[in-house]
Amino acid sequence: MSGRIRVALVFLALLALCWVGAVLWWQSSPQIVTASDLLTGLVLVPSGVCLAVGLAWFGWRRFSAPAAARTPIATAPTDEAPKITAPPEVLVLAAGVSTAGGDAAGAVIEGITGGELMPEPESEFLDLDGLPVRMRRAADLSVDELLDWLAAEGADAVVLPSAVLRALALVPAALQPVIEQVVAAMPEPVSRHAAPRALPIVVRALVSRNWSEPHQALATRWIEHLIARVWPESLPSVRLIAADDGSTALSEIRAWQADAAQIRNLLLLAVDSHIDEAVIERSATERSLFAYDNPEGLVPGEAAAAVLLARPETGNGWPVLARLRAPLSAQRDAPPRATGRLDTALLESLLSAALDGVATPVDAVAAVFSDGDVRPTRAVEIAAAMNNVLPHLDPVADRVGLGAALGDLGVAGTTLALALAAAHTEQTQKPTLLAALADPLSRGVLLLQAYEPEPATS
Repeated sequence: MSGRIRVALVFLALLALCWVGAVLWWQSSPQIVTASDLLTGLVLVPSGVCLAVGLAWFGWRRFSAPAAARTPIATAPTDEAPKITAPPEVLVLAAGVSTAGGDAAGAVIEGITGGELMPEPESEFLDLDGLPVRMRRAADLSVDELLDWLAAEGADAVVLPSAVLRALALVPAALQPVIEQVVAAMPEPVSRHAAPRALPIVVRALVSRNWSEPHQALATRWIEHLIARVWPESLPSVRLIAADDGSTALSEIRAWQADAAQIRNLLLLAVDSHIDEAVIERSATERSLFAYDNPEGLVPGEAAAAVLLARPETGNGWPVLARLRAPLSAQRDAPPRATGRLDTALLESLLSAALDGVATPVDAVAAVFSDGDVRPTRAVEIAAAMNNVLPHLDPVADRVGLGAALGDLGVAGTTLALALAAAHTEQTQKPTLLAALADPLSRGVLLLQAYEPEPATS
């Protein structure tokens, strides 16, 4: 039943209650009912009651609605619009992706915008009603290389859940092209007897907090092994981060930006998978899977993505995909409501703040990349925010919704959105916005712009 029908029925009930009350009052009163009594009892009093109830309901909705927090995280909390005080720009030097739509960023973007990529029912996985579960998985994903490495490491006895196994198997396609670009930029050693050199990067890898500590340790060794295959000298620092959602990627970027002592570039890797019979069975038992009667439910997906970031002073001489402003983040007070008017003030304020102080006009933004999935609340939230902040864009045609095409990507969603948005910015040479809103509460936004190398000076 729609909200308007419910409101109409409530007011009809109030009118009926007032009329019945008036009739009962007249029957119990010995006086003669006059025309003014009829006007008062059947029109004025019911109208006043309905008006009072309507105002009370409006006031309750207005003050109890989940108000968007006004303290985006880029500086210390403030009641004003978010302001960027972190280093103003970061260069995106390279990106790699591994998804159910392939390993080429351009092809993945085309598949999403063209409607070719979308979750489909998989007969191998059934819900409690015996119906195929909608999901999007990498159909030709091979785990043989990972299993061979586990055997060589003497860890083949370790039982990896399917979600962990598939997630780790996605890593090579996303990580290798980025590492190869780093290695290609390394100068030749001064001597074959020189000490082993370290790559000028730090590696931060995001995985799901649901992974056990042994599985996290194994993931760290796997990443180090993949780097060592391309760079057999000294390994860079690899730190695994157990995250709750994909927007942790924005926090890691900000932390790296704020660390003035950190002179190395940041290689940010994120990987996750929900393609696991146990995970799906548990979600089905909890009635948290997507279904016709649960449009806010989980649509399992999987992906891995890697991006290489540098400060302008350390990125000289590298090929550059895009430059980005410092990420902005904030927390909603409550998840978006599935019914009623959706509060989009927080996301709108973040989009506006990301564009503040930029020489590029707002109407130059060519697209918005979002990690939002098939849940209607996310689609409505980003569409409404785009209509208000970016009225020149079509909220459907100009929005690249990753989750709606690839399913729930967990902690990999925001990093994948960044990798694809950077590739899109390089291709179009136009500004692109990224909106992270897959998490119920966390919201993040950043602006990517085309890279314009500074003119050479003589």
